[in-house]
Amino acid sequence: MDYDPPKENGQAKFKANGADNAKSNGEDKADRKKPRFELIPLSEIKPDEAAEFRIDRLLPRLGLACIYGPPGCGKSFLAIYMGLSIAAKRLFFGCETKQCGVVYIAAEAGTGIKKRIAAARDYLNITDDVPFYLITGAPNLGFRGPKDCKALVDSITAANIPKEQGGVGVIIIDTVARVTPGTDENKASEFGAFINNADSIGRHFRALVVGVHHSGKDESRGMRGSNVFNGATDCEWAVRKQDGMHSATVGKMRDGEDGIEFSFRLEVRDVGNGRTTCIVSEQSDVAPTSQKKSKRPPLKGAALTAWHALNEALDELGEVPPRVKSCSFKHPDSVDRPMARLCQAPRHLNVGFAEGVEPRLPASSGKIER
Repeated sequence: MDYDPPKENGQAKFKANGADNAKSNGEDKADRKKPRFELIPLSEIKPDEAAEFRIDRLLPRLGLACIYGPPGCGKSFLAIYMGLSIAAKRLFFGCETKQCGVVYIAAEAGTGIKKRIAAARDYLNITDDVPFYLITGAPNLGFRGPKDCKALVDSITAANIPKEQGGVGVIIIDTVARVTPGTDENKASEFGAFINNADSIGRHFRALVVGVHHSGKDESRGMRGSNVFNGATDCEWAVRKQDGMHSATVGKMRDGEDGIEFSFRLEVRDVGNGRTTCIVSEQSDVAPTSQKKSKRPPLKGAALTAWHALNEALDELGEVPPRVKSCSFKHPDSVDRPMARLCQAPRHLNVGFAEGVEPRLPASSGKIER
């Protein structure tokens, strides 16, 4: 005799199986790995609502920045002044700051940095409860081991910088050279290790990493070492000193205005027991740079001598020839041969006529006198 199970039992069994299947499907979906690289559709791409700058016009909120210059230009003093201004939410050369926790890694100055920070704190009349923190060690963030990137992140995290004061927002590394021992700055493959570590630190804290760096032997060419650093930065300040006045020029701002500058002086302060240090004294607000970049490098040596001799000859013997207003000739045969030779001479000497100066021939219209 065949046994037919009760209808309701069959329904119960079906429901149980259905529940098991649903549970299994849910687990399968949970086990599926999310894609490593998320694709964001155009409809969901919107500007970040958070503030774009840590210091209006001068310093971005996130990324990698660099303050560089030759020895003695005041870049470290400026970096300290900047960090304290951010931590205390003070105006910085007339620009507003967004307060956050600032970590200053004094890898080069060591314990001597303390009197600089104390003097700047007293000068700015800043209370001790602002979120400014100092590290006097030199973590290795370069190509050679041991690698200290994780240890540095763990140390900063352990400080529990209050979120009410912005959390960790700016990490200043002074100097880049001292945290990259054994790293060849001229090799992109090695110097790139520092950039990767700085990027990891910045992403972990959603902060800005500022590297204090040296300029090269030729200051006009910017930072020392591989240009991979210049390519990775979001902001760069070039600091210079001339006749006792210091200036910082924003030479690069990835999502903002560059070509602006501000000036300051370093004033000596007594910190007690016969010891002195310097503090930053603002001399101007931020303004467009007053230095106009030359379109060509300055003349030197024989080229400069030839240029002066040519101008003297033209002043004494020259006159503006008819039908000719420029020395840019595509068809030299269409003008007198002496004029063509005169216009070709500057190109041969790697010099050119100054803007607004017209070429002139000797009044005799004969051969060019040498």
